[in-house]
Amino acid sequence: MLSRIEQPDGGFGVGHRVTVVHDASANEVSFYLDGVKYAEGGTAAFDAPWKSTGGLQLGRARTAEGWGEQLKGVVDSVYAYEGVLSETEIRQLP
Repeated sequence: MLSRIEQPDGGFGVGHRVTVVHDASANEVSFYLDGVKYAEGGTAAFDAPWKSTGGLQLGRARTAEGWGEQLKGVVDSVYAYEGVLSETEIRQLP
């Protein structure tokens, strides 16, 4: 999957909305930035999900030594939806 890096705005500006959609029926995960899914790298296979044993966590990653790679930034709001949103619904998110 390609990754796209958005330069920080230094605390000025409107920021960015990141949306991640897991579609279990299609065995894929899609990434949107400001309501747009990129043609290259916007979707990846995700056919080995796991059952969660805890709450939703944002801003860190699992490493060989445990949890690390903490988010360096500010998160203003987090929304979690049940079900798969359509691309139209994703563009209309707050």
